[in-house]
Amino acid sequence: MSHIRPATLYEFFHPISTYVTPLCAFVGQEGYVIGTAVILAPGIAVAASHVIQDILKKYGLGHKDSNIELDLYVMQLNTGACWYVSNSSSWVGTDITVLSLVPRNDIAANIKIEKLPINVDPPPESSKISALGYPDTKLTIPQNDSDITKLNISITPTVSEGKVLDIHHSFRDRAILRFPCFTVDAEFLGGMSGGAVFNENRELCGLVCVGGKGELRNYSHAVSIWPMSIIPVVIPDPISEYEDIKPGQTYKILELAKLGYINMKGHERIEFFEHENGSDGVRRHHQV
Repeated sequence: MSHIRPATLYEFFHPISTYVTPLCAFVGQEGYVIGTAVILAPGIAVAASHVIQDILKKYGLGHKDSNIELDLYVMQLNTGACWYVSNSSSWVGTDITVLSLVPRNDIAANIKIEKLPINVDPPPESSKISALGYPDTKLTIPQNDSDITKLNISITPTVSEGKVLDIHHSFRDRAILRFPCFTVDAEFLGGMSGGAVFNENRELCGLVCVGGKGELRNYSHAVSIWPMSIIPVVIPDPISEYEDIKPGQTYKILELAKLGYINMKGHERIEFFEHENGSDGVRRHHQV
């Protein structure tokens, strides 16, 4: 049976909550919490592509004649750490965007980020999942002092629990969910998009994608995590314990998993290939 509720104080300060953060967008003098992001490892986070596309469309950003700039930030509410999104990259075959993070304050520069456990396999049918995100969040920036930045945030960390109803290994449909995903009987609220979906072992297996409405509010979809393997990411800062990883260079998520920088269980069953039309593809071999 599905269940949605505010996170408890214990859950909010639990280490796993440090991975799941609000994704904030600043357009000129206006600030918004547009969704949820998940930190995978130092300098790397993921979010829902459709969330970023929606904010770009809202302001007509991305056009050559646009003079409006968009800044994205990831903030850990339970630590105060804040990162600036220096680069983002997505792929047509999934609703996942990978973000490169640069510390924006001293807390972020000095905090130790552990690698989030990830599983390339979607959770089995009838198994339990739990999702964490930040719906209905409001962010305001008082303009009373130009030399001081004060952010007022109204936010409710929310946990949604349920079971897996169906797994779509390639896609659910050709119109909206054109990528690997799975259906759950959990309720996903607006603002939770991009939030973490965990399997019974507390491994990241998906991101919140589409929530049901009305009588179908307990009929939602999560995008499977494994297709992000093909997405490139720029490592913004040097990581001393990983000499093989060079700052400023681009690596695909699968490469980082093979180097041990990302903790992705089952990555050895992921492979890249080329479609007949010459485009790049990625596939996951089932576990034997």
